[in-house]
Formats: sequence, structure tokens, C-alpha cells
Amino acid sequence: MKSNLLLLCLAVLLGSVSCKKGGSVKSTINGHKYTIVQDENGPNAKEGDYVYFTYMVRAKDSVVFNSAMQAPVIKFKLPKIEKTDDLTKSQPILELLINMSKGDSATVSHVIDENVKKQIGIPDISQLEYDVKLVDIKTEAEYTADMEVEAKERNEKIAVSQALVPEIEKSIKMTIEDFKSGKNKDQLISTESGLKYIVHTTGSGAKPEIGKLVSVNYYGSLMDGTRFDDSWSRGQEFSFPLGQGQVIKGWDEGVALLPIGSKATFLFLMHWLMERLDLLQRSRQNQTSFFMWRSTVLNKN
Repeated sequence: MKSNLLLLCLAVLLGSVSCKKGGSVKSTINGHKYTIVQDENGPNAKEGDYVYFTYMVRAKDSVVFNSAMQAPVIKFKLPKIEKTDDLTKSQPILELLINMSKGDSATVSHVIDENVKKQIGIPDISQLEYDVKLVDIKTEAEYTADMEVEAKERNEKIAVSQALVPEIEKSIKMTIEDFKSGKNKDQLISTESGLKYIVHTTGSGAKPEIGKLVSVNYYGSLMDGTRFDDSWSRGQEFSFPLGQGQVIKGWDEGVALLPIGSKATFLFLMHWLMERLDLLQRSRQNQTSFFMWRSTVLNKN
């Protein structure tokens, strides 16, 4: 569902000073209802501008997607916004952005049809709400300069992160051996769901709240030490809304137990992984009901 919703949102994404009255309901060029929640002075975004923004998608009272899971800020060149008689081709977020200035926050409604309901896997809703924050508006030259700086910083971060992988792999394999031999059984904590975990470092921060966005570094391994995924190799933390069922079962539970800054190893039931990944053949070869997941809880939003 999440990938389909992302594709939908990206499709939705594909000058002058206006008078914005915060709190009042208005309509975009193609009739999507919107409300300016936070109204800042300044020129509205226009065709050709690079808009830096974040958005969250809600269905009724549930958050079904948060753009921060993909990138801290979405950066996008505004195309020409035109009126259309085919509302399935309309672009609610883009139509909203041309009515916003830097610093504005707003919500736009998107009435969806049966095809969209099937795409996102939520059949019992009639519309989605997009909460949008316009962080900045840049020229093409400013955007290009930003991309050059970001590329340099990203490459440096990846190099530092990848350098940590050998030591993490060594630690993971040692934890697996200690688990098999029973050496770390006194450190092992079990929950009613079947989750087992070992806390290596307890963070000094508060525990993350359900529904809030958390960022983690992780290393996933089968019980023979075979890596199947990790964030350190990519040099990019993984973010997700806690307790919303958007990650492997048990990860929601485990991360919620840890204060920010903690480092822990989770042992997840193999069938939890089967719900997400096609590793059935591999798990049979291992003849084990667990897999290992080392996580570092970095922050919350």
C-alpha cells in the first residue's frame, strides 16, 4: 500500500503576491478545497520556481503517509498549473502550492474515486487530506547550488557510515553466536508478542511517542550471519511513523521500548519477516525461527 500511495502522491506533485486569508476555505483552480493554516507574508510560488516542502497524507484521523519517510524536504520545480475537466488528472498539492508563500502551512482535500481507493488499499474512504508545509522557494540557480552542497555532504556521510559496517557485522555475528550458546541469555528480554531483544546502550532521551516519526540506523541479518539489508551501507537513516504498522512487526514494538539514542539488537520471529520479504527458501535452509535486527534509535519528530 505504501508504495502505491507514494506513486499517487508523486503523480499529484506532477507569480505574484496574493491575498491569503488564513482559516477560510477556498478552492484551487480545479476545485480542490483548501485552508491556509499558517499564513506568512511574501510572494506566492509560481511556475518555474523550485519549491521546498513537506507533506503528510491523512485518511480520516489516520496518517497514511509522511514525506519525511522519503526525504526531509521534497524539492520540486513547479510546472504550469492549468484547469482541466478531468479531475483525475488534477494536481491538488501543486494547485495548493501556487496559493502559498514561504513559511505557509495548509491543508487541501482530494476526493478520490474507486480506482484510487484500490491503488492505496483503503476502500472505505471518500477523500484524502494533504497537510503541506512550504519551507522555501528557490530560483534554479539557488536550487543547483543547494544540490551541489547536498551531494558533497551526502558522499561524505556515506563514506563515514560505510566505514562502520565491518565492525557492525563483527558485532552482529558475535551476538548471534552468544545467543546460540546461551552466553547472553541473562541480557535477553522477552515480550508477550514473541519479540526478544538485548539493549547494548540506553539512550538519554525520552521514549518516542506512538504516531510520531522516528529515525533509525539498522542492520538486518539471518541467524547464519547473512546480511539482507542495512542502512549504514547506504549512509541514510530510515524513518517511519511509530506504531502505524508500516514496518516489520516487532520493530514498532521494539523501538517504542527504547529511549532516543539507544542501541539494541532485536530477535524477530521469522514469519514477521515473511510478511515483508521473500526469504522463505532461505529461512528453511537456516532451520531457525528467528532473525537478527540491530537498531540505533536516532531521533523523533
